[in-house]
Amino acid sequence: MTSDGPPENVVQDQVRSLLENEMIRLWEPPYTTENKDATPELKILAEKYALQLCIDLRNVESVLESLRCTSLQGLSAKKTFEDTGLATIRINYISNGKRKEKTRLTTKLNISAGDLRAEIAQLTGMNEGHVKLIMNSKVLKTDRSLAEQNVKNNSLIMVMQITVTEEEAKEQEMVFQEEMKEQDERKAKISRTRKGAEILAQHGENSNVPYLEIADQKGRPIPIPAEEKKALLLAMTLHEKGRAFMKKRDYASALLYLLDADEEFGKCGSELLNTVDNHAVLQLEVVWCFLQLEQLDCLRDAEERLRRAQTRLNNCYGENLERLYNLKGSTANEQVLYLRLKLLQGVVLYHKGKLQQARKHLNEAEILLGKLCVDDKKVVQLMSLGFTAQEARLGLRACDDDINFAASHIYQRREEKAEIRRKERAERKRKKQEAINSLVAMGYLEKAAAKAYRSANNNLERAIEILQYSPEPFYQDNEAGPSTRIEISEESINQVAFLGFDPSAAEVALRRFNGNIERAVQALMDHSGYLPSSLVNSRPSSSSPEDMEVEDPSEEKRKEREIVEEVLADIPEHEEDYLDMTLEEEKEVVIKYKTWLQGSQQSTS
Repeated sequence: MTSDGPPENVVQDQVRSLLENEMIRLWEPPYTTENKDATPELKILAEKYALQLCIDLRNVESVLESLRCTSLQGLSAKKTFEDTGLATIRINYISNGKRKEKTRLTTKLNISAGDLRAEIAQLTGMNEGHVKLIMNSKVLKTDRSLAEQNVKNNSLIMVMQITVTEEEAKEQEMVFQEEMKEQDERKAKISRTRKGAEILAQHGENSNVPYLEIADQKGRPIPIPAEEKKALLLAMTLHEKGRAFMKKRDYASALLYLLDADEEFGKCGSELLNTVDNHAVLQLEVVWCFLQLEQLDCLRDAEERLRRAQTRLNNCYGENLERLYNLKGSTANEQVLYLRLKLLQGVVLYHKGKLQQARKHLNEAEILLGKLCVDDKKVVQLMSLGFTAQEARLGLRACDDDINFAASHIYQRREEKAEIRRKERAERKRKKQEAINSLVAMGYLEKAAAKAYRSANNNLERAIEILQYSPEPFYQDNEAGPSTRIEISEESINQVAFLGFDPSAAEVALRRFNGNIERAVQALMDHSGYLPSSLVNSRPSSSSPEDMEVEDPSEEKRKEREIVEEVLADIPEHEEDYLDMTLEEEKEVVIKYKTWLQGSQQSTS
């Protein structure tokens, strides 16, 4: 292997894939003798794989022997434990040379952690008095047995050496505890996000709450059946949280959210998932996290996810993108999904040792990459015209990097979205007038009917109740207060509606709380999706958080509000945010894997 070739762990993954495909067991004949020694057949196998993978023979031989020995050790440890009760414990520690080391030792599980510490100190040359043993983020107590502390066969124990200086002790602690602390923090965060999503989804079970709406590629709303609403809202919220971590390149945290989102998407009907591209995008992002985290053991799962992503994209866009083109008139921005798909397929094929197929997919990804990259200078020029960087990238990509066409495209997209919103408003106005006419037909004055209907957040049944049981305020000439005159942006209404609330109710709540999205959402949640007339007609005394808590300013409500605010912070305003990729990471992956392929060719030339 040359310096341009793949690292040893990648070669090991390729070899392991070939062994699995051929169902070869290195620990059995003809590769291992009765005395557990390697046979000449192992070298023949190495020659075959070296030729197939275009890798130096010595490296393949080394990997095969390492895999063979590891398998034998595992079998031996298992048998030893079954026959004698001696458990094999994996030990990780840092040597005096500051290198990470791994070793194993066998022991009875009824000995104390103090006895184990003495053995480890003797094995590693450490000072026993300066050693601490850590398992699952807990320090083992020296006066208790291993079994009492849930140490089992094949358990992993980390050794921390406490030295005389505080700085070195902190360094040791950081090495062994940081990863476990991060895992605990990630679990706590994802639990918090899930709770926030569930709080928002609770009102979805109320039959009086209209359907949650998500949009197609043109931004037109798609009705969602009530029974799938909660799972969909949870899935989309977790997905957006995961994407937020991906933007920060925190792939470990992102993966936890994405996998949870995938579980919730699985509760939605296949017909729905074939209508939108959310689930396909999620599959690509999960595999992208696998790649960035170098989780090569997830190879088989990655292959299935990519197959699922391609099927979903074909169902949604058409096998040749014809459905997407007929809908939008362009396919360029969605091509970034196919770029990532081709790239990841190439990566998976490479790790499976299928180099020719991998090269084909990587070449296709590289061609797409060249077509989809945009000129940064043109992005700056468009931003000087008042467009956002996101609009500029998406516009340039949709128009083959032509700045003039891109500007026109962005204006057109803005107008299309505005037209959709105008139609939505017109439809809401029509329904509102129909409801008011119904109230007038029942004998109420039109002005009183209109005020009651507005106070009931456009709920006809509630408006009737208001008129029947407290009609006096609705015959007065004065209006509710300044909140009815506040200009509320369509983006704010859409952001609240995204969470499953009726757009009209969202607008009323936003007006009541002077455009504050978090407070509007909390108030809608507190009142099953519709503000009561007493709250709508009251004049806000201040912008203090107490207004948001309305009737229950308890500590629990305050915590719920904080959780909801965290959820809302990760919901993007632009509907094509998931297509806005800089493609820098994709470029790095293409270069890395093509370099490895080239290095493999050179090693055999």
